[in-house]
Amino acid sequence: MNECPGHRRLQWAAIVWVAAALAAPAMALAAEPKPEPKAADAAKPAAIVVDEKARTVSVPAVVAKQGKYEDVLKGAIEYLVVAKGGRDYETVFITQTTAPEIYDALLKTGLRPGTPPGPDVPPKGQPVNVFVEYEQGGKKVRRPADEFLAYLKDDKPVEPKPWLFTGSSLGFDPETNKNVIQAALTKNLVGLHPHDPSPLLVNSREEAKQPNLYRARKTDVPPAGTEVRLVFERVVQKVAEGTKRVHVFISGRVQGVGFRNYVEGQARKVKVTGFVRNLADGRVEAVVEGPAEAVQAVVDEMKHGPRSARVEKFEVKDEPPAGDFDSFEITTSEGA
Repeated sequence: MNECPGHRRLQWAAIVWVAAALAAPAMALAAEPKPEPKAADAAKPAAIVVDEKARTVSVPAVVAKQGKYEDVLKGAIEYLVVAKGGRDYETVFITQTTAPEIYDALLKTGLRPGTPPGPDVPPKGQPVNVFVEYEQGGKKVRRPADEFLAYLKDDKPVEPKPWLFTGSSLGFDPETNKNVIQAALTKNLVGLHPHDPSPLLVNSREEAKQPNLYRARKTDVPPAGTEVRLVFERVVQKVAEGTKRVHVFISGRVQGVGFRNYVEGQARKVKVTGFVRNLADGRVEAVVEGPAEAVQAVVDEMKHGPRSARVEKFEVKDEPPAGDFDSFEITTSEGA
């Protein structure tokens, strides 16, 4: 049966109308302008800021709520700073920046991990000042973090003093099946007592061996939840004129052949300071500081090392002297 031409035109008109109706919402969505980013988002501070020239690292944090478990802890705290998920009931400040992020950032300022505390081992490390920046009465305030601590016994303020970058002990992470800095697991970043070897920085005061010694200073700590920035500043000591410092990386057959002991012997012979250590990638790293001629003598010896070694690649660069070593030592191997 032949279809009427008029009827066919009506069918095509219906099809076109349905297609246009379906396409209209999509076209409207496509034409709708995207919302502009909020000013607050644009002004949001960076999570972590490294200033290699000023040798500082800053991270955002908030003031922790004090007095939790007061009946048990009696106000005593174990940490100055923890990461989110750490022991927020025993600290003054909490940051969402992770321990590995802060660790890597501190290395960029020229700091190197020292020795975490142990039962009979005092903490060792390069000195770091910790400051707190925040808004108060419409003005920016910058204060040593120590000023937010007080002695539990009499509430007297703690005098500011550098903290030690020990770099945290190593711990096994069952999720990655690897050894990692233990601070990544415990979330403890700046410790007040040496019984915990996991924090990145520890209290340098001899008194810290006593338990339950510190509390947050009630008269100075801002309200819980106050946003602050924590600034970690590498302390640079005054050095004698003519002091030279080099940073060296050696590749080849340089591990398991007595290379570190050889470098340590040469360094101590000419009385320079610094460190030497194995790296997880098979290289040896060293920092040497002292009189220019003595430093160059050690560098020349490192270019070949002991008889059993084979140096394939030798990288050396000058760094500003910092006077932050007391001697020359073999330090803990990275990733060991």
